[in-house]
Amino acid sequence: MVWIRHDYNAKSIKGLFGLLAVFFFLLVIFLQFSAAAIIASVLVVVGLQLLYFKHVGKKLEFRNIKSRKRILNGGETSWELEFENKGLPIWGGILKLSFHDAVTPLGNDTSNFTETLEMDVPFTIGLNQKVVVRIPLIGRKRGLSRIHKMELIIPHPFAEGSATLEYQPMVLQELLVYPKLGNISLAYIPARQKPGQFNLKHSLFDDVFQPVGTRDYVPTDQFNQIHWKASVRAQTLQTKIYAKVTNESMLFILDAASGYATIHNLEERIEELAGYIENCYAENIPYAIAINMRSAGKFPYFYLAAEAGTTQRQKALEMLSVISKNHSTIPLRSMLAHLDVHIDLPFSTYLLTDELADASRFIAKWQARTNLGILESHKGGETA
Repeated sequence: MVWIRHDYNAKSIKGLFGLLAVFFFLLVIFLQFSAAAIIASVLVVVGLQLLYFKHVGKKLEFRNIKSRKRILNGGETSWELEFENKGLPIWGGILKLSFHDAVTPLGNDTSNFTETLEMDVPFTIGLNQKVVVRIPLIGRKRGLSRIHKMELIIPHPFAEGSATLEYQPMVLQELLVYPKLGNISLAYIPARQKPGQFNLKHSLFDDVFQPVGTRDYVPTDQFNQIHWKASVRAQTLQTKIYAKVTNESMLFILDAASGYATIHNLEERIEELAGYIENCYAENIPYAIAINMRSAGKFPYFYLAAEAGTTQRQKALEMLSVISKNHSTIPLRSMLAHLDVHIDLPFSTYLLTDELADASRFIAKWQARTNLGILESHKGGETA
């Protein structure tokens, strides 16, 4: 069943119906027709109520469409819950929702003491009617919010009690709140010995798809570099000038483990890493991310392979949004040992950790293979 039904105080109403029926027959036997007529009218009302609550909600459908909305911290969004009722109308109902507090109702300044928020929404729907319930929300903190529980309470119109419909399947809507983007920059040290996409004035490599001008021809220029149209205009041979490019890629390693738990300043570290990601996105620099929290897949920890562009930014921010203090961690040295064997280190590697003892063996080894920087949180800067 999609909806699990719970009835409250239904037995008392049925008992009242039975008692009124006994009184009605007694009054008829003793020829008290006026009183019997009054009891009969009450019996009709109670009977209709019992009949209504026996069938109400049986043909109520919820369109459980899978979706994920992404917002920045402080951005506005909403739950959009679509219902269709093919059965009896529902009046004065209350829709109760329970969800993670990464988002909060818009305009609600109340504080909660757990990571779960509960709210009540008025709900009314007629026969053969579709209703979309929109609940405006605002991103409160980094994280992934899902509706853990959804119930519809239908009150008795003429008596105490209610019928509660509990939605059995998992609601497939998700709201992802990105971390705050710290205003942090890095000193880029591109590799002049490798071709790539990073513009650098003093590089050995040209990007033939980025012509930036022309100059006078010299005998050492190649024939295919001559710009013929410009040569005709200038009445002398002109050589194409291309943008100088070089290779620049980065690996960010976030140490999120403190013993068997997560570090106390996890949120600050994530915001710092998000700032570096935004910086690389603005400069179109490829970057990879490794975080020593357990994950299923090819890598036993969170790992994002090096790429650049909008899609990579979205994947990176989603990764930083879904990790939490409840994830199990692995030792930093174990992750570094796995990376040392399974990936080629990029030109620049940045290690975000305050526990250098766990990484000391790899720091000495990697300094010969990559431009290694240690980013310590208490300094907020970079050391080598």
